[in-house]
Amino acid sequence: MISDLHVNNELEPLSPQETVGEALAKMNSLHLDLLPLVDGQQLVNYISIYDLEKVDQEANLSSLPLFAPVLPYVNRMQHLLNALSHLKTLNLSLLAVLDENGHYFGILRTRDVVMALSRSLSVRAIGSIIVLRVKPVDYSLSDISRIIEYSDAKILGFLTFEVEGSSEIELHLKLNTTALKHVLATLERYDYRVIQYFNREDLIDDTDSRYENLMKYMDI
Repeated sequence: MISDLHVNNELEPLSPQETVGEALAKMNSLHLDLLPLVDGQQLVNYISIYDLEKVDQEANLSSLPLFAPVLPYVNRMQHLLNALSHLKTLNLSLLAVLDENGHYFGILRTRDVVMALSRSLSVRAIGSIIVLRVKPVDYSLSDISRIIEYSDAKILGFLTFEVEGSSEIELHLKLNTTALKHVLATLERYDYRVIQYFNREDLIDDTDSRYENLMKYMDI
């Protein structure tokens, strides 16, 4: 479930009563190129700074053609991975979060999702990251976990990604060990293809930065 800790309530959405100039000033001060437009408690649309730059700055936002039959958003009761899917698929920098009654609750930014997921995957814990590429029909987390435990290691967290233009998926595993020799050998013995691995015993921050590089697979 999306925790209140993940949602930013301090970034005020745009209001239909604001002028284009006021909206531009707000977005520039926040260094954002997109903000939701909220009327009362109702999500109306998303406003892009690039669209605002093309219209009269004295005009009210309510005078713009804002109707949108379908709007992307996430509900507070959904999982963070639902938000991640929307953000990646629609190439958005943020999403509006609605409460159980469909009322506007706050904003969820891409970087907030990445930070939350990295915490849940124990990124700062000493260990390693292994990237496997498998066919969906061959994917079994329980089997992979069992194989890794044969080598006296455990999975602390994982993420899966579709590989564009391929029938395979990538599985990113965070392990509790930096000794990967036996883990890699065992995985390969069971025909699992390891395409990348990252481990450093001396710097936790290095593991952090390498994982952030892996997150670029999501194109966000």
